[in-house]
Amino acid sequence: MPAWVARLVGCCMIAGPLGANAQVPPVLTRAAFVRMVLENHPTARQAALRPEQGAATVRSARGGFDPVAMASYDEKVFDETNYFQLFDAGLKVPTWYGVELFAGFQENSGEFLNPQASTPDDGLLKVGGQINIGAGLFMDERRATLRRSQAYLRATLAEQEQMLNDLLLQALNDHTDWVAAYRALEVADAAVDLASIRLDAVRGSWRGGDRPAIDTLEAFLQLQDRQMRQQQAGLNFRNASLRLSNHLWNAAQQPLELQPNVIPEPADLASPATFQLADTAIANAVADHPLLAQLDARIDQLDIDRRLRGELIKPQLGLKYQWLGDGATVNSEGGGAMLGQGHQFGVGFQVPLFLRKERGELSLAMLRVTDASLGLERDRLRIRNRINERVNDIGVFAEQVRLGADMVVNNERLLGGENQRFSAGESSLFLVNAREVPLIDARIRQVDLEARLRKAYFSLDHEAGTLWRAWR
Repeated sequence: MPAWVARLVGCCMIAGPLGANAQVPPVLTRAAFVRMVLENHPTARQAALRPEQGAATVRSARGGFDPVAMASYDEKVFDETNYFQLFDAGLKVPTWYGVELFAGFQENSGEFLNPQASTPDDGLLKVGGQINIGAGLFMDERRATLRRSQAYLRATLAEQEQMLNDLLLQALNDHTDWVAAYRALEVADAAVDLASIRLDAVRGSWRGGDRPAIDTLEAFLQLQDRQMRQQQAGLNFRNASLRLSNHLWNAAQQPLELQPNVIPEPADLASPATFQLADTAIANAVADHPLLAQLDARIDQLDIDRRLRGELIKPQLGLKYQWLGDGATVNSEGGGAMLGQGHQFGVGFQVPLFLRKERGELSLAMLRVTDASLGLERDRLRIRNRINERVNDIGVFAEQVRLGADMVVNNERLLGGENQRFSAGESSLFLVNAREVPLIDARIRQVDLEARLRKAYFSLDHEAGTLWRAWR
């Protein structure tokens, strides 16, 4: 079966309806493929939700500092007797520094009113504030919640980047395998075509009496062997296409499949000609790694909790002060002095005698910070070593690619010389095949080496945490 027919049949097995594949270009380059993955892949869309979750958490935490308007009215009338009427309205404004400001208006009346609740006829104006100058002076639950949410926001940004790094590593590796499988299939197709042409030539020579019949059998066996290799290469390409389809989605979140005419760009298998990673580049990569950024944000959250637990060791000492004024002064010419008519002052103190709960929670918080810090240092060293491993891989694979290219050239020279001898009648078909098979193997091995080198570069960027940034 001709090579183009076999390839068409194989691609039809993985092709879906034409309408569903309209967005896949006929030549699927790496850049176009990555753009489709980042725009439409479900994991990419999930990653986009992470910063939104962090921003929503910060927004919720900031709600702890929102001003609060309050109003209450209570009345009791029984047996035509007005026991009391209580009205209290005001506004509380929490501040970042732990001071809670408030202003309000109170008007109470009734025959059985508690003397403490009595107010002037026109109501009572009050403006003041309260503060904890012991526990909670530098850190309280409200401020700790906001700080933790801000650290969580940083963690979500790093988590998004790490999710995209992992997604792109798998996608780019599958794309590289797809390109390599296509090139290996091209080598197999060329080998089958060459064996078919040689078989026709040997049969012609046999019919003319120049070749023995045994040579036609040997040429036919060569063709059969290469057809088997071609079938395996076609299977590898079809399976690689299926794996690549796992990453293809349209904007409506419908999976896409490759069309029969979709082919890769062979140049996408090439790697940079030169490469050198300085120690400063490694240090910068380690410092900005998204996994380490997540751990660092986690440590910040634990350290905020430690600071909060440290505050709770202190005695609770609260101060409250408010200026009082007659509501009638609002409409009088002396309204500027309405807050000079009186005040209300309060102080509260509380402290556990042994502080066992507080000291225990503080110790636990400190241990959690230490544990997370040790884990951060461990992971930092592990990432640095993994980066160096990938650098070593690139160095070795690049040398192997160079040696493989030389082996292909040398095998081509040997085959060319053997063909000349065969044409002159000084060689046999067996020797020609013995030269040709290593050349085919060298070409396929060269494709595999180039794919390994290309994937090593992707792995390096992934280990450094910068794979996604290169495609933004």
